[in-house]
Amino acid sequence: RRREFAPEWRQMMIDLIYYLLVLLFIPQKYTINALLCGQQEPRRLHIMSSSKNDDYYSVKQAGDLDKPVGDRRQIIIQSSTVAASIFQQFTSPVISYADEESTQISRGTIFEIQDPNSYSAAVYIPKATDGKEQAKQTSLPLLVVLHGAGVNEHSALYEFTNPGGDHTNLPPYLLSTQQAPPSLSENFVVVAPYVGQGKRSLYDEPRSKILSFIKWCNAYIESQTFDDGTNISINRQKVSLFGFSEGATLAVELATTRQFHGVVTASYGFTGPLPKMAIERLQGIPIWAFHSKGDDIYDVQCSDRLVESLLSYEGGLDVFAVGDIIKYTKLIPPTTDKMEPGREHVRAALVASRSAEVFSWLLSLK
Repeated sequence: RRREFAPEWRQMMIDLIYYLLVLLFIPQKYTINALLCGQQEPRRLHIMSSSKNDDYYSVKQAGDLDKPVGDRRQIIIQSSTVAASIFQQFTSPVISYADEESTQISRGTIFEIQDPNSYSAAVYIPKATDGKEQAKQTSLPLLVVLHGAGVNEHSALYEFTNPGGDHTNLPPYLLSTQQAPPSLSENFVVVAPYVGQGKRSLYDEPRSKILSFIKWCNAYIESQTFDDGTNISINRQKVSLFGFSEGATLAVELATTRQFHGVVTASYGFTGPLPKMAIERLQGIPIWAFHSKGDDIYDVQCSDRLVESLLSYEGGLDVFAVGDIIKYTKLIPPTTDKMEPGREHVRAALVASRSAEVFSWLLSLK
């Protein structure tokens, strides 16, 4: 007597044959990379409501670059260790962590915090400037650092401050190695939210979740008494964003809420022109863009389009005509026959992070 397959076994066989056909006949970059790096569909630019944390609506970016989203992200992930090698050409790292198990936090160190409802983060609080500060609560500006894609196998503290971490081309690494310009290290509270182990990028996260984390973080920091007996408050009128790669696109999206004081972008990656509503919501918000002409992941045209869109709305022909509202630094790649993939992509953020002028500019904004 012939034995029949049970319905569930029959469906499993059909699924197995389907996936074998997919692997055989569809290009690998649209299968394996899709599993590793996310969907191949064009990314969307989220425009946020100023009164709500919800996404207002989204607009697809133009598919005008050769590399699909997943391919570009894979190169970013592979090049994540390039940043530390560039830094190590200047100095050996001198890591300065806060004791993770300490009940009191030391100012002038990098430490890790965890919001039970969202993200962990690497955090830096500048040292007290003088003895008078001991007796008063100081109000400080906040810089929120938004990282790009990475493998993200370790803790936030490791990924931002260890030479082998994925996000060492950003301000927290400079602060941990005592290479940060004084305009940053002496003035700003720095918070770098971390998407989490096993996840790829903050860009994939709900925008409302990121905004809620920033509010939670402000309250957490203000509740702390540091080991020198001081307390601080966050100046809510001076909260700025620093975004790299996918984090730069995220920073521009979050800026459409009009909740932020200024924005620094490095290797901005939205490939289409900004929609009119986004431009209107960004009017008057100071933005300084950094991008290398040798970027092999997100072409410099991405930042060109961003700046041109903002300039046209502000009524200026170039960045010199609009004062400090829009600034643009284009990097020239070094003349060398062979460079590691992604090097110029990460270098834009390194240059911005090391620039004392960038943080002095943020401090000067009214």
